[in-house]
Amino acid sequence: MPIKTTAFFILLISFVSGCAQQPAQPVKLAQTPTHQKSNHEVRTGIATTATALTKQKAPQAKTKLIFSNKNENDLWLRLRGGLELQEYYDNPAIEKQVAWYSNSQSYIDRVMQRGQYYLYHIIGELESNDMPLELAMLPAVESAFDPIAYSHSHASGLWQFIPATGTRFGLKRDWWYDGRRDPLASTTAAIQYLKYLHNYFDGDWLLALAAYNSGEGNVKRAIKRNQRDGKPTDFWSLRLPRETRAYVPQLLAISRIVDNPAKHGITLPKLTNQPYFTKINLPEQIDLSKAAEMAGIETKEIYRLNAGFSRRVTHPDGPHQVLVPISNVEKFNLALTNTPQEQWAPIKQYVVKSGDTLSNIAATYHVPTKQLRSQNGLQSDFLRIGQKLKIPGTGFDNPMAGPKAVYTVRNGDSLWKISKKKHVSIHNIAKWNSLDIKSPLKLGQVLKIHADGNTSSLASTRKLKYKVRKGDSLYRIADKFDLEISDILEWNKLNPKKYLKPGQRITLFVNALTI
Repeated sequence: MPIKTTAFFILLISFVSGCAQQPAQPVKLAQTPTHQKSNHEVRTGIATTATALTKQKAPQAKTKLIFSNKNENDLWLRLRGGLELQEYYDNPAIEKQVAWYSNSQSYIDRVMQRGQYYLYHIIGELESNDMPLELAMLPAVESAFDPIAYSHSHASGLWQFIPATGTRFGLKRDWWYDGRRDPLASTTAAIQYLKYLHNYFDGDWLLALAAYNSGEGNVKRAIKRNQRDGKPTDFWSLRLPRETRAYVPQLLAISRIVDNPAKHGITLPKLTNQPYFTKINLPEQIDLSKAAEMAGIETKEIYRLNAGFSRRVTHPDGPHQVLVPISNVEKFNLALTNTPQEQWAPIKQYVVKSGDTLSNIAATYHVPTKQLRSQNGLQSDFLRIGQKLKIPGTGFDNPMAGPKAVYTVRNGDSLWKISKKKHVSIHNIAKWNSLDIKSPLKLGQVLKIHADGNTSSLASTRKLKYKVRKGDSLYRIADKFDLEISDILEWNKLNPKKYLKPGQRITLFVNALTI
């Protein structure tokens, strides 16, 4: 976003104190539409599951405009028909946010460009649950419709769940998959949480939204304080955190803009009232890059639709489901038919050599030891020389097998600087070049660098300030973020012989898909 709006935007963006649900139910594959959409329509279509093609909304309150004709071409018109919080649009407390949005056309463009993938699905789910369609704009406030957005409070995904609330509402999370980033599962979870909050606060949507941001406990305590002091207990009268006081007005402001963009000098992109993606069930693990190739789309698009898969490959234990643009389903299915299943994912075979251990093999191929044990039906970590192991695909090629490049050490270089520049770990650079991490580099020294496929815009390295918690250790932190202990030591100039202290802040450079 423009620099001049950054500060204000950071002030406004808030992250939910948690929420989540039970995993989304499988969706049957939709038939490919008989009509062919143009590239423009594909870009501006809106995401949905296949079932949304036939889902009909039963009439609700008489004041609602319900679209019985799903062929209505304008998704914005459909959204406006379900807005229910207009009584708050003229509240003076939201004028500051309205003014900011009214002068931020470029920001609106960027957010809605990302939102086009998910809005159709979100709107359909809200309609099915008889909820105000203002809530369809909540991901714009939470994450700017970025499925891998991550906050300082460890919230992630479109709806910004923290781990605890995600678990509370049933979102699964392990080394391979994070339901908080799954557009379908997280949307279902957010709806369940919002419905719970709406009921908890006796049908008051503003209080429910405030609680979504700061937790129901904070809002409940604010209400009790006002009751004790004889003050009103509506949202506008409560003493809440500054972030929360801005959060609810921000949603109302963007909803007011969407309701009448011309009045505020804003142009919204054309969003057709048609599904963008469908879910396809597969019998085997598939690499997302391979899926993109089969479907004939860019990898960044398949990653955004399937952001829940942290390793860019479906979970080895299944279910193997991918979201694919409907316009590319026919091509994808044809490619699946013509491609042997063993080529769908980078599953490798490894022959055990003398001196090998299961943990070392797992580290080499970036796979958890327990997953390697499970994949091969092992009852223990005991291995035999010559034994063949199946290495589950991780979505990333083994760095040792990738194309090589060379890097000449320059004045001021360090392993840390080179690792950041080349998007590889210090550990791997040292391994590829037989280096002692503690020894200084020499000017003019030539290093071998292996491409590891981690340089896509979606999986870029992010700097994270991590606050050490009680019980943390270098090992636990490295394991949590899939890092090398040696890298953490180098980045923070830590003494490995000294313990970390609760409250201590350390710098981590983590892959966006691992947080």
